This record gives sequence, C-alpha cells and structure tokens, in this order.
Amino acid sequence: MSNSFPSATKVVVIGGGVAGCSVAYHLAKFGWKDTILLERDQLTSGTTWHAAGLIGQLGSSATITKFRKYSLDLYKKLEKETELSTGLKQNGAITVATTSDRLEELKRQATTAQLFDVEANMLNPSEIKKLYPIINTNDIIGGVHMPLDGQADPVGVT
Repeated sequence: MSNSFPSATKVVVIGGGVAGCSVAYHLAKFGWKDTILLERDQLTSGTTWHAAGLIGQLGSSATITKFRKYSLDLYKKLEKETELSTGLKQNGAITVATTSDRLEELKRQATTAQLFDVEANMLNPSEIKKLYPIINTNDIIGGVHMPLDGQADPVGVT
C-alpha cells in the first residue's frame, strides 16, 4: 500500500465505518475507480465497532423495507464474495403490539414487507407465547414474527 495520495480524485469517502465502506464498495461495483476512502484510525474503529449489528427487515415505509432486505441479501453475498464471515445469524425477531393502533401499523408493515418477498407472519398472543414461552403476553394483542431477521458482526460486514 502506498503512503502517498493522488493530487486529484473524483470521490473522497470520509470515514471507514460500515457506511463509508459501503459507499466505497458500491461505487466500485458501479465501476468507479477514482475513489479514495479516508479513515483517521483503523477501519471500523469508531461507531461501527460499538454497534449491535441487529438486522430487522420490517420498515416504516416501502423504501426502508426494501433497503433493509437489500442489506440482508448483501451480507449473504459478501460472505461468498470475500470468503470472510459477516457473522450473520438469522435467529428471527418478533415485534409485539399492546394497542390496536400499533397492531394496525404492524399489519401494514408486514403487508409491505411481503410485497418485497420478506417473510412476515402476523401472530396472536397464543402464537407469540408458543414461539417465546418466557414472554408475558398479558398486555399483548398481537405481533409480527420475522423469521429471517437477526444479527451480523458490524466489523465483519465492513
């Protein structure tokens, strides 16, 4: 690796966390060769290093849901491309509702998710209890189960 920088470039990406590395990765995939990524320390040494790495596909809008599905698909693809682990674990997630308004919102989000081939299953309280026996369902009126949600290693993804 060279310690000198070119005198000109088309794109400078500042920050070597998951967002900056993602921008540089996608620019390279689109054929941009004149790109530099600057990081003041080591890659992923900032906020990315502290992130939980949760992967949820249910979004408040179609755009966010589509973006989240793309991200999950990308993490799988990165493991094949790089032969390095992203730490991806799809152990599922559940979001519960304790009000009818929240349940309606979850139904809307689940329907949107299904439009993008994201598995989203609406559940009643007894189905939630069956999946997660230790949960107290007294105030729960329903929920959505996302079986392919999970987590990844933020450093591994980067």
